[in-house]
Amino acid sequence: MEFRAFDREYLQLLREGNPEVERHFAAYFGELIYLKLRRRVHSQQLLEDIRQETLCRVLRAVREKDSIENPRKFGAFVSGVCHYVAIELRRNERRYESADVEECEPFDISQDLDAPLVNEQRKLLVRKVLSELAKRDRRLLRAIFLDEREPAEVCLNFGVDQDYLRVLIFRAKARFREAYTRSLGAAA
Repeated sequence: MEFRAFDREYLQLLREGNPEVERHFAAYFGELIYLKLRRRVHSQQLLEDIRQETLCRVLRAVREKDSIENPRKFGAFVSGVCHYVAIELRRNERRYESADVEECEPFDISQDLDAPLVNEQRKLLVRKVLSELAKRDRRLLRAIFLDEREPAEVCLNFGVDQDYLRVLIFRAKARFREAYTRSLGAAA
């Protein structure tokens, strides 16, 4: 790491948004912030948050007219901003720390709390799709799958033999599947 002295020209170019100077600023001070905090901040995410917030606040301050009086003290200014950002973000992080695992009751995963809601939604969708099918398909699927009637009884009601009943069920299921898929696509 090569240290650099800062002057009014550098700050003026940074204030004007010169891309090369902004890249240098982010790389130079990003590395310094990392070196300053790497032993004190144990979370890589928090370290990155501090680095980005510091760079943003310093850029905001530079772009305000005459906010930095002595360009030679620019490095100290960045270091001070970094110090206060680190304190602020660590305080906020501690505010939301979770309780110890030992103190919490174990989470019961044996029950799916969303299952009743999902099942009810699925039932409504099935009823809707059934209502859109032809009357014969609707009656056939309802008799076989919802009412769970014996195939012989269904054959009598529909006036077909068992071999043709399988064909009717296959076709009705295919139409139902197509309408169901269409309804899922429309809902999404």
